[in-house]
Amino acid sequence: MALGVHDVYVIQVTILSRASAGLSKRVMIRTLPKRKFHHVQNSAYWLPNDDEEMDRLIGQHFALKTLFGGISNDLDLERNEALVLDLGCGPGTWIMDAATEYPLSQFIGVDMCDVFPNNVRPPNVSFLVDNVLEKLNFPDNTFDFINIRLFIIAMKKEEWPIVLKEAYRLLKPGGYLQCVECGMLEQGNSFVQYAGQTFKEMIDDRGQDPFIGSKLSTLLEAMDFNIIHYENKGVYLGNPDPLSKEFLWDATNIFKAVEPILRGVLGHTEETYPHFLDILYRELQKQPETLWRWFICVGQK
Repeated sequence: MALGVHDVYVIQVTILSRASAGLSKRVMIRTLPKRKFHHVQNSAYWLPNDDEEMDRLIGQHFALKTLFGGISNDLDLERNEALVLDLGCGPGTWIMDAATEYPLSQFIGVDMCDVFPNNVRPPNVSFLVDNVLEKLNFPDNTFDFINIRLFIIAMKKEEWPIVLKEAYRLLKPGGYLQCVECGMLEQGNSFVQYAGQTFKEMIDDRGQDPFIGSKLSTLLEAMDFNIIHYENKGVYLGNPDPLSKEFLWDATNIFKAVEPILRGVLGHTEETYPHFLDILYRELQKQPETLWRWFICVGQK
């Protein structure tokens, strides 16, 4: 029996999900001489946009899906065959997973870089290259649901109100905005605290807010959203369960991704940075426990 596009994608998602669960078993700390970064003017985003980073984001997506118990915090994305917007969609992992779970709804992913999948995508998904800091070419009151994830290293402090105002404009009355953000590494031993503090200072130096996750409900309320749900969940990176191992892999590979930016600040060279990553991976699992918090906030227009 021939497989349709939808069937192929379901198989692909299953494979990716299983693969992401297995990533914690291999540490892949070796660094590359060069990483590919975007060159979009006026963008504050400073992580790579190469294939290696796309792989990390895929694994991170399935870890977050497990942590928060699903795609959309129990909101029914097929209510009245919803129109859904994913802002800053990256490689489209969230939106394609959501589109597979909710085939009656329509999904549009927007990102400033074209890193969208070309070969396989569900028939109810489309992608658009655009920048949310500039007014998007959609009418007011268009979408039933908007997803924003990990703008912590994409937006400067003063840009958050612009993004949230645009999301409010685009949502239909009664529509929902879901934001998911991470915190900084907490607790841990002196090595972890040093690495975490250096990363935090790098975010600060770029005019971004390292603690934006804990402020989401306040920001959304300031934009006239009614807060439907807000919570934070902590992951202890030294725990032996598969989910904690997946976040351990993610945290280590974030430090790997920003090597070109962070290496000199930490006093390392291209030759010594892999050793730093090896040590970080081990120290994140030691006592006192390292905690990594994640935040989710859902507001209704």
